Amino acid sequence: MQWPDGLEKMVTFGVSLEVRGTVKGVWCYMGQMEEHSATYLGIPMTWEAWTQPIMAYLDDRRATLEMSRTMSQGERAHFKGNTYDNAMIMLSYQGGKYMTLPGEEYRTLKEWVYQYFRTGAAPLPYSGEIPDGNYEFTIDFEKDVEIVAAPYLKEEMSEYNAENNAAHNKDMGRRQTEKRFEQLEGDAWTTQEIYAQGFSRKTLDKFVEHGLIERVKRGHYVRKSV
Repeated sequence: MQWPDGLEKMVTFGVSLEVRGTVKGVWCYMGQMEEHSATYLGIPMTWEAWTQPIMAYLDDRRATLEMSRTMSQGERAHFKGNTYDNAMIMLSYQGGKYMTLPGEEYRTLKEWVYQYFRTGAAPLPYSGEIPDGNYEFTIDFEKDVEIVAAPYLKEEMSEYNAENNAAHNKDMGRRQTEKRFEQLEGDAWTTQEIYAQGFSRKTLDKFVEHGLIERVKRGHYVRKSV
């Protein structure tokens, strides 16, 4: 958003940057930064219009992958990982427009990105208008700021972090596992076939633990869609 210094960012999103928040709803918006204020404007948008550039990008990347005959397994895994990363960025930001995505929508669309890239035929899970296209608000960095004493902030934040770190670390672990999982090719494997793609027993167990694959019988696994 090109803040000239950290003050405006802290006023906009909270001084205590260690506090982990979650967005409450889907919203497409843009930001207008002034010298002493920031205005956030909702943008009328449909799911079809927002995802069309993502689908075009994934179609192009899939075609490139299908035509390539010289990529090694490692290069193909890197190509796929890079594709997923860029597509997820496009879900949240395109051409100066931003999209907030709560956890459920984020996970659903992440699975859709994977399936669409893989098959080119996955149906879009959402349709129609995205809510609050006309909503807007302004934050005045002078009028909306109140400096208050916080003598116990350090202790309070330590308490907060102690209570929330376990959940946060679990979430981070899942995200790291999902990132690794994006490199796994295919939809059904034996244990040895997963090992052959460069994954360890520990990583395989994490795939199962986080519900990404399912063991159908001893030594045999299948991809588990969300």
